[in-house]
Amino acid sequence: MKKITILIILPSLAGGGAEKVTLSLIENLDKNDFNCLLTLINSKGPLEPKINNKQIFDLGIQRFRFAFPVLIKNIIAIKPDVIFSTFPHITLPILLIRKLLPIRPIIISREPNMVNLSLKYSSFSFILKNLHKLLLPTADKVIVNSSAMYNDLNKKGLDKNKLLLVHNPVDDLKIRKINNFIRHPGEGLRLISMGRLVYQKGFDRIIPILKNLNNVHLTILGDGPEYNNLIKLVKELHLESKVKFLGYSKNSNNYIAAADYFILPSRWEGFPNVVLESLVLGTPVLSFKEVEGLFDIIPNVDKNKLYLCKNENDMKYLLKKLPIRDDYKSLILRKNLLKKYNTPLNYSKIISKSIKEILL
Repeated sequence: MKKITILIILPSLAGGGAEKVTLSLIENLDKNDFNCLLTLINSKGPLEPKINNKQIFDLGIQRFRFAFPVLIKNIIAIKPDVIFSTFPHITLPILLIRKLLPIRPIIISREPNMVNLSLKYSSFSFILKNLHKLLLPTADKVIVNSSAMYNDLNKKGLDKNKLLLVHNPVDDLKIRKINNFIRHPGEGLRLISMGRLVYQKGFDRIIPILKNLNNVHLTILGDGPEYNNLIKLVKELHLESKVKFLGYSKNSNNYIAAADYFILPSRWEGFPNVVLESLVLGTPVLSFKEVEGLFDIIPNVDKNKLYLCKNENDMKYLLKKLPIRDDYKSLILRKNLLKKYNTPLNYSKIISKSIKEILL
């Protein structure tokens, strides 16, 4: 059997979970079976694909709507057997014009978030919602990363045979290679949070909770368009001594491993990688029940290591009673809190098997 040419498309090399999962797939697909090619709308971002530069096509265009004609030319030139895309604003236009292409690749759509809320707050929301309803069922396979996403799309009429539930992978050996710990100085509860500074991630609703809490500090890792608004909120609440923004960090695991708890204040997610990473590092996680994907891992986490709060008041009450880690004066890497999880290699094997079944 000849190698399967798979073209994987990403908007950029931003350090988000969707990008990490996709690059992990590229690294772990069997090179005897697949010829992996990566097309980037632009190569901005801190992540580094571990493939030959000759396998990477950087279109060098900042906005997708301007890049689409160039992307189509790229697809026609490559003639892939498979197109793999993980962002709806890229996947849907490709599905729309597929019948006009001189080639007939199979198209795999990986959905990164809960669909309704994600599209509701997207640019061109009305158009994307209707395109999603019309076009997603025409994909050859739709990969979802939580039971909540699977059930949601199935209720919307997507054929179960087209849906593939695969939990996001986590590389425990790589993640647990901690050289040093970075913890905010002083005594008291030390919290860490990480994510793009956007409405979805909910930092604006976690910051006010700290107002009336004593001996608590929150470090936030990440960049994004809401930075100035969040800084303004911190100043208005006089929380400069309790909240610190450090931007994107390649050493995020050093911060997470040193914290007492990781907070995920998101309004919605698919299956957040950062929670898996935190638990693998031994750092308990606080989040909200709105992040429905986390219910999938509750059976694999010890009691009192993953808290899902009903609302902000529930979170505030919890933070008042949580203990500081015992070893905060002399930090050690705590034990992995996940009993069972998907590895990058197993994730790629599941995707590979599904692709081969479609092509046969």
